[in-house]
Amino acid sequence: MSNEKKKPDPKDLTAIERFYEHFRWIPLKYLDLFIGLCIAAFILVLIIGYLNRA
Repeated sequence: MSNEKKKPDPKDLTAIERFYEHFRWIPLKYLDLFIGLCIAAFILVLIIGYLNRA
């Protein structure tokens, strides 16, 4: 028996798992942090845009 990790079959993965498969070489905590920061920045831009419109 081998302890090697085999790549899972793409048909068995959810959309989020398929997305993360493209970034296997990046630690998951850094990828999640980057996604969270992007979402926070997007919300901040929306709020600033709304306040400038008023």
